[in-house]
Amino acid sequence: MRSAPQCAAAHDGPVYDQSLLVTDHHLQNAVVWIKKGLDSWVFSPPSEPVMIDQKGCLYEPRVAAAMVHQPIVFRNSDAEAHNVHGRPQILSTWNFMMSRPGATRTLTFDKPEVGVPIGCDIHPWMAGSITVVGNPYFGVTKADGIVNLTKVPPGDYVVGVWHEKLGVKEQPVTLSPSGTASLKFELGG
Repeated sequence: MRSAPQCAAAHDGPVYDQSLLVTDHHLQNAVVWIKKGLDSWVFSPPSEPVMIDQKGCLYEPRVAAAMVHQPIVFRNSDAEAHNVHGRPQILSTWNFMMSRPGATRTLTFDKPEVGVPIGCDIHPWMAGSITVVGNPYFGVTKADGIVNLTKVPPGDYVVGVWHEKLGVKEQPVTLSPSGTASLKFELGG
């Protein structure tokens, strides 16, 4: 942030790379979702938007997930101008300016894509990602490395996990009626 002292001034100390956060062997910012097994189901997207803020010249949260057709709101809480440049492989690319504090822009996506990189072309260290899935069974790990998927119907599924630095892994799971299951993913070396 040396090239933008106004961004550095928004923080009490140094700002470190947030792409790989691990606490006590628990990985933060990994997206967990049911990847396969719900093809015959139809789900209404939540009306509650997912908020991605540009604050302190960083994306907050860095990693977000939403359901297909769920609103994703980008907000600029900085006095600095930012843009939001999405670089998907499947979805349509977007790039828009957010030049004033409090500016917002809402996007929705009509199909799924995992790990869509987002960035600010003005401040190249600003990086994040959005994952869009086709069902309501997903989450992003916090510092404890846990995601709970609740009210999942019984069935055979493949659960996926994606992390921007450590890639994708998946595991099969069978969920019986009124049953629970716990999965543990190990990513990295």
